[in-house]
Amino acid sequence: MKNMKKTLAFVSALAIMGSMTACGGSNDSTADSAATSQTTESTPAKELDEDDKAAVAEMDIGEDETLENGTVKWLSFWDLNPANGKPKSVELELFETKYGGKIEYIPTTYETRYSDLSTQVLGGTSPDLFPAADLDTFPGKAIAGMFEPFDDYLDFDSDLWSVGAKKLSDAHTIGGKHYVAVVSTDAGCVCIYNKRTIDENGLTDPAQLLEEGNWTWDTFKDMCMEFSDPDNKKYGFDGWWFEINLLLTTGKPVIDMQDGVITSNLLSPEMERAENFMLDMNKMNLPLPKAEYNWVEQPQRIAEGTTLFYPCGIWALYEADLTKFGAEGEIMFVPMPKDPNADKYYLPSGVDAYALCKSAPNPEGAAAFMKCKLMAVGDETTQEIAEKQYREDYGWTDEMIEMWHKTKELTNENPVIDFYAGTSSDIYDMVHNPIKDASYNGKDWATTRDEISGAVQSEIDALNKQISENF
Repeated sequence: MKNMKKTLAFVSALAIMGSMTACGGSNDSTADSAATSQTTESTPAKELDEDDKAAVAEMDIGEDETLENGTVKWLSFWDLNPANGKPKSVELELFETKYGGKIEYIPTTYETRYSDLSTQVLGGTSPDLFPAADLDTFPGKAIAGMFEPFDDYLDFDSDLWSVGAKKLSDAHTIGGKHYVAVVSTDAGCVCIYNKRTIDENGLTDPAQLLEEGNWTWDTFKDMCMEFSDPDNKKYGFDGWWFEINLLLTTGKPVIDMQDGVITSNLLSPEMERAENFMLDMNKMNLPLPKAEYNWVEQPQRIAEGTTLFYPCGIWALYEADLTKFGAEGEIMFVPMPKDPNADKYYLPSGVDAYALCKSAPNPEGAAAFMKCKLMAVGDETTQEIAEKQYREDYGWTDEMIEMWHKTKELTNENPVIDFYAGTSSDIYDMVHNPIKDASYNGKDWATTRDEISGAVQSEIDALNKQISENF
């Protein structure tokens, strides 16, 4: 089981990286909506070596199932087929080997993906699978009828599902039906830092604090206070990912979904405590003052030793060149710090997740690919393959890999996601920037809460009414 948990951390990383990078503003897709009905040929992938292929071929999928149609149509702003020499995923090799399957990529852009999906569904040319890792797919788009449940094709009570993936798949239900298949969890946010900077400033390594069970909001804040020197342009942390992910360590998302009912936690004591904590750090001038940098994050300051922490999605470390964070051997990370008042170590979770499109022409093939992803996550033979890819393609050290194991294990135990991006555009607009105001602008949370909570609840009530009437 321990090795299985470790494997989980790696095999879905490329899929998650593609989604999270685009969400983070790095989408380099050149496809426009007029091209979304065309398939594209990928640059030849970096194939698995013969020993790795043999290991995949020996994996037991538990059935002698063949597909009448092996082609799965994938509409997205990133391709499941690797390109430009990137490594081929174990799940794709497994799908091709065991099912004779292939992924037909239908390109779109991040901005037009939903309008392109609607056009294709209405035009009778629906794709099969759609990415749900950005957490803006559910519940709003399911309520609008853009997706169908997986339950006729996937058994969500089978042993294939890990604890975290099972929990979050079950959270994506309406009327007892699963509208998103979360095949694995991932670290939604980690605190990247430079070990040389830690050492030169006489600070305790956060990895050591984590090992001791003492990596908390308080120790994070203490380190930032000791390091920061605004007069000399030294600050505790930077990045766009800190605020929402600190909130999630309370175990209470801003907008939650339980048993098919949408709820708001804007009035919760957990939200107030987290926001007041961030307000205190703003008053101490601990965060990088983004306004002075044209509201552009400055990750290179980690290597320069002028910013202590860079909270960000783990995808930031899936690059060949990590010199913005430091030289080889200097780069390290830990999960988000624990809320000292929480009953468990809750962590923000990224997800490798998929939605089944309305009128999908090949739901059986889509389900088979999901099973291959689950098999790749859970099979110990993929461990060595995955670790080799991380070392060779991203230059990770053994220390980074072991920390990733630990972070993944902790996340999988108590994963937390937020549904505010997936409810409606109105709720997103009302919530997204205001929950950052305490940290960015030093605005009192009680004022912010009173300004937005009533309107947010009205939107939620309307969505819950649609669910009760139609599902």
